[in-house]
Amino acid sequence: MLKVLIADDQKLLRESFRTIIERNSEIKVVACASNGKEAYELCGKLRPDVVLMDISMPLCNGTEATKLIKSQYPNIKVLIVTASDDQIDVCQAIRNGADGYILKSVGTEELILSIKSTFLGLQIIHKDVFKPETFAGHSEEPKAPRNNQITVEGVDVKLTDRELDIIEMIVEGKDNKEISASLFIAEGTVKNIITTIISKLHLKDRTQLAVFAIKNSLI
Repeated sequence: MLKVLIADDQKLLRESFRTIIERNSEIKVVACASNGKEAYELCGKLRPDVVLMDISMPLCNGTEATKLIKSQYPNIKVLIVTASDDQIDVCQAIRNGADGYILKSVGTEELILSIKSTFLGLQIIHKDVFKPETFAGHSEEPKAPRNNQITVEGVDVKLTDRELDIIEMIVEGKDNKEISASLFIAEGTVKNIITTIISKLHLKDRTQLAVFAIKNSLI
């Protein structure tokens, strides 16, 4: 049984989400929290599989709570469910370790699918809110020197400078044609390099690659 914790400061929404979710026989809501601090404390007691996390909450907001939860309980998945499509909120949530970000306007089936997909380790980002190019302009810290080596699933993976160049351009929102023009290489070569990068990092697509790069400060 997949265990879910709901964190939202609006009681009506908490109860609505609980009703919707528990119609699915594979998911159980183990608790509800009215703020991020309470959500963090309940994670320590109940160890849910997935936390549905609102952004705007008193005492401790959703992005701060996400950072706390992921730092102490990295195996707990955090799926942001919010009305905010503000790119700064999206950026902060992902940088703080959120495993997904969807809007409250999603339908019932999409909500259930998002919960299950997040639990399985898929990166769920609502198509209307994820704009990779915005991350380049909202970094809160000075840009660190490039790190060509990163550990993925316990294995050290080395990335070439060209691979890092391409990752950076993907995060900026460039397509294969634009990348090939910038690097003066064939579009097919760009495609092959991206495929190699995705394989090296055990990812599934460009969106996951962009999110991975942001989370792990590859750019």
